[in-house]
Amino acid sequence: MKFGQLNFSLNEMDYFETINSSKEFEIAHANWYFHLPPERKAKMMSDMFQFGLDMVRYNARKDNPFITEADQMMKYVQHNLKDEFPPDSYQLIENVLSARSEAEWQDRFKAMKKALGWSYDDMARFIGAASGDSIKTSVNRQLPAFAKLAVCVFEQMKKDAEK
Repeated sequence: MKFGQLNFSLNEMDYFETINSSKEFEIAHANWYFHLPPERKAKMMSDMFQFGLDMVRYNARKDNPFITEADQMMKYVQHNLKDEFPPDSYQLIENVLSARSEAEWQDRFKAMKKALGWSYDDMARFIGAASGDSIKTSVNRQLPAFAKLAVCVFEQMKKDAEK
């Protein structure tokens, strides 16, 4: 193929039969795309990425309706981009998204605590802990699984009450 001209070999013709499209249509499509403004091309690429991300998010939420945004993004990376990164870069991405996920859980826990009007001392009294400081220390390091479950129950009850 020469620059500026489209010449196809027999192998390239097999391609058109494989994709069930005519050479003329593909050339017309290529010419249409070539003449688009760069902003439109960028928007199309962005929309294709967003569509893929939205599909992964939709499927992730079907499995776990309480999944964090960061965990949804991690699923996208795992399914679509894992092989695109060297192992050390991929590990960095996992670490960053894991930290973001934990921060999201912390924010959701604090929102639940505020909505219920509870203090750490109240929570300590409810579960028989020594003090509110011990609860605060526990949840500020990494939100324990029981606290994440409490957030899920709270959010579900809030959602049900809004219906």
